[in-house]
Amino acid sequence: MYCLSAIPMAISHIGVCRVNGFQMTCRGKDSLHGLKTGRDYSEVDTLNVHQDKIDLTDNLIPDGIDFSRLSLLNASDNEISRIGRRGFDKIRNVQFLYLTKNKISHAQPDPFQALERLEVLEMEDALDGNSDEKSQLLRTFFKSKNSFVHLSKIELNRNGLEIVHPKTFCGVQGLKRLELSNNRLTSFDFARSCFGELKALFVAGNLIEKIPTDIWDFLPSLSSLDISNNPINCDCDTVKLLRGDDVVFINQVSLYSLFFGNYVSIQAETKCAGPPEVEGQGIFDLPKEYCSASSNKTSPRGKASFLQFLFLFVVAIGILYAYKKYRERLVHMSPTPVGYHNLQHELAVEPEFV
Repeated sequence: MYCLSAIPMAISHIGVCRVNGFQMTCRGKDSLHGLKTGRDYSEVDTLNVHQDKIDLTDNLIPDGIDFSRLSLLNASDNEISRIGRRGFDKIRNVQFLYLTKNKISHAQPDPFQALERLEVLEMEDALDGNSDEKSQLLRTFFKSKNSFVHLSKIELNRNGLEIVHPKTFCGVQGLKRLELSNNRLTSFDFARSCFGELKALFVAGNLIEKIPTDIWDFLPSLSSLDISNNPINCDCDTVKLLRGDDVVFINQVSLYSLFFGNYVSIQAETKCAGPPEVEGQGIFDLPKEYCSASSNKTSPRGKASFLQFLFLFVVAIGILYAYKKYRERLVHMSPTPVGYHNLQHELAVEPEFV
């Protein structure tokens, strides 16, 4: 009885791969290494590998196995901690790479160099380490001889990122969509010359208080921006920036309409964390009069400057008034020269009035 119960437990730890048409799914430890050498896998275009604890600094595909047509690799949920170029050498045609739910803490230089056709890279909840280590990992990923001309989407949500080096994504020439939501970013301090083609930026659920006033200058192609669930300081500069007449895409969420059979966009809610008079209000719910020229609230600094000007103006008027009154009194007073010099002075100026 004991031996019979132990057999299935041992078998359950052995990984297996199953092929269904053009798709292969492998699950469990060393599942890929159980593939038969000489069998034709060249028609497989989608490979799903889960719970295998892969080391991507070594060959993912065993020798003698042909995955030349593989275009999608889903290696999510594998506790991957190491990544390197050798791991992708035999799957150079991959266009879609999913590395979500891993624990990557080490990256060899230029790990994605071989993936010149890569279009989508998803690494949600995939990085491990402290803030500086994660920031350095990102720089290592994209500091590459590969120009990434086809890589249009990078997803890095839920990675606990606090810092992203300004030039991290400068080498990704084809980047159109960048997702950095639900991290701990306090700003988007990106290099100003690296995002000319970026159309969508998602930074929802971070710790961002201030939107750069020149955001439309360094993101000229942006048509979708999600800043919801950030502690935005709704000062007048920010409100005017986000609610301009030519800005209609902030926090847009696409929903499929069952009635009309198409996609519609709505603006998600972004609440103000300050100043106190608008705290808790949606930034897009503020009245049109907020920060308008006629009712613009004067800042404390501006108010102090105005009071200083008013005080100086009143003082100047008082001095002018006192001078005028004193001068009139001097004119009506009879001169009373004292001493020889004063007499000579009066005589000297008398001919001027003749």
